[in-house]
Amino acid sequence: MTEQAMLELVRSYTRANRWEVDLVHGQQRMQQRGVSFSDVEHALLNASQCQVQANGRWKLQSRDLDGDDLTLIVVVEDGVVVITVF
Repeated sequence: MTEQAMLELVRSYTRANRWEVDLVHGQQRMQQRGVSFSDVEHALLNASQCQVQANGRWKLQSRDLDGDDLTLIVVVEDGVVVITVF
């Protein structure tokens, strides 16, 4: 899949409310880094770049609601699962 196609798929799933944050690792990292669910949703909808990683996960480069850089590691299956944020 191309990077542009992945960005479009992530946006489509996000608009359809078919996304979640990993209950253990992802939400723990959000709390540690002061990232809200609204920040994650905004970042998923507005990611400007993505790269596939060797493990098949995707690294999305975006910004949070305050305009700060936010990187998301996601898996796309039957929706988007956010694994971690930094």
